Amino acid sequence: MKRKVISAILCASMLTGMLAGCGGGSGSSSAAPEASGAGDASEAPASAGGEASDAGSEAGGSSAEAAEDFSGQELSILVSAGWMDNRYDETIARFEETYNVTVDLQTIPADQYSDLLQSKLTTDSCADIFWIQSNPFAIESVIVDPEKYCIDFTGAEWAAKMPESRLSSCEYGDKLYGLQIWHNSPEYVMVYNKTMFDELSLTAPTTYAELLTVCEKLAAEGITPWFMPGADGWQHQLAFFQIGGVYEEAKPGLYEGLNNNTETFADNEKMLEVLGQFKELSDKGYFGEDWIGTDSTNMSNEFGDRNCAMAMANSSFIKQIQEDTGTSDEFGLFLIPLGDNDTFPTNPAGPTMFGYNGTEHPELVKTFFNFVCETQSLQEILDNSPAYTNVHMNDDAVEQHWLPEEETFMSAIDESKMGTSVLQTGTKYTNDYWGDFGADMIAYCQGTMEANDVLKNMDSNRAEAASVVGDAAWQ
Repeated sequence: MKRKVISAILCASMLTGMLAGCGGGSGSSSAAPEASGAGDASEAPASAGGEASDAGSEAGGSSAEAAEDFSGQELSILVSAGWMDNRYDETIARFEETYNVTVDLQTIPADQYSDLLQSKLTTDSCADIFWIQSNPFAIESVIVDPEKYCIDFTGAEWAAKMPESRLSSCEYGDKLYGLQIWHNSPEYVMVYNKTMFDELSLTAPTTYAELLTVCEKLAAEGITPWFMPGADGWQHQLAFFQIGGVYEEAKPGLYEGLNNNTETFADNEKMLEVLGQFKELSDKGYFGEDWIGTDSTNMSNEFGDRNCAMAMANSSFIKQIQEDTGTSDEFGLFLIPLGDNDTFPTNPAGPTMFGYNGTEHPELVKTFFNFVCETQSLQEILDNSPAYTNVHMNDDAVEQHWLPEEETFMSAIDESKMGTSVLQTGTKYTNDYWGDFGADMIAYCQGTMEANDVLKNMDSNRAEAASVVGDAAWQ
């Protein structure tokens, strides 16, 4: 492989989940994505404007013909750690060989990526391709001026492979700028040890009262009921944000009001209820001893050693527990029951790649986007993803690897409960303050902050972000 790797950062396996959990996820109401307009891998790719470029028309031909167009060129990709990982290695190697080019993959630590990207964009020194954690509002708030910084891919052939639910995170106005290749598994629901539950005559809770009863019985057996890695700084917030549907159900029109600045987080009764329940579980020790100082590094082993019974995780974490520990226990999934939630964490967000409008190699960028959407590439990306069981693209030719537990879980949920996005990506500027909210939640659990002040701080932060982008609703 010719690829140069700059700052190749290895992340803990849960980091990938974080970057998605703060925005990756299920965008449809069925377990298996529906295929529509799926292209064949042998079809000649089209250019961004929909017209076949020289590079695109050669993509279906011989490697020699393709190499003649781009031979010796270098394609640079700027990405946050965890968003590409090894899953793209095989596809990138084929791309380099097919076109006789070098891919310069610049992987940046997650805590440095946002500032570096902004610096690169504003100084006109960005890589040919860059990524953001996108959602329906992120192009406006993160990129700010997509017409200046992004290649317009409107009409690109690969657009037909993206499910409709993903397009909202890739479009701005009436133009297509991004490509999101993500999965459609349930993200950050409750994973539990089904064998252990059966042994203790417990059933998966569907209400908060039932959760308390289950936690009490597990704690009496010396088992941590709900493993909560507070030291990671990003996971515990999921208990509040992944149940956005229950807030909308409690106050219909809440999301619209939050996006139009006619509603607030502060004084929201259901949100206060959920925060209070979270603190009660913490006070009772049901998150484990010193959960605030515990990270997720050893979470799969905690399950394998039967030290804990439940945790918030992606559904594919079941596979990781089994592979890491060799346990023969069976596992299942249920919805986070805080606030008596019964809504599915629908999420159109995820890591998304964009072409830099200032690139010296626009046709090579377009060709790369075409290339990664071919069936062979999608299959490689899925097969080389240790954590994910499917790829959410309209392509019937891709062999998906759904877990039986995923299919059972999703088939049992009413489709009417799958229409509301998680709170962090369904409302403007919320996800931008994920870390701040998490720190405030911990302060609340430690008794140094009131619940409503946690919510007020989010309102203040969102207002600040809205002011920066000149959102008229906050003027």
